[in-house]
Amino acid sequence: MDGLVFLLRDVFVWLFENTMEPLGNIPNGIFLILLFVGLFVWLKMQAKYNAEAEANPDQIK
Repeated sequence: MDGLVFLLRDVFVWLFENTMEPLGNIPNGIFLILLFVGLFVWLKMQAKYNAEAEANPDQIK
């Protein structure tokens, strides 16, 4: 079991040192943009579902 944990540790250390560290703050900006895009999509979909619910008189409230 220790071998698996150490292998995963080595993979993650290599991944972050060689790929993420040189990028600096770029991944943070990408995650922030994705967060706002996802929030916008979610709010648009929720508004559509709320409008459908208001227009449907047969639903249980």
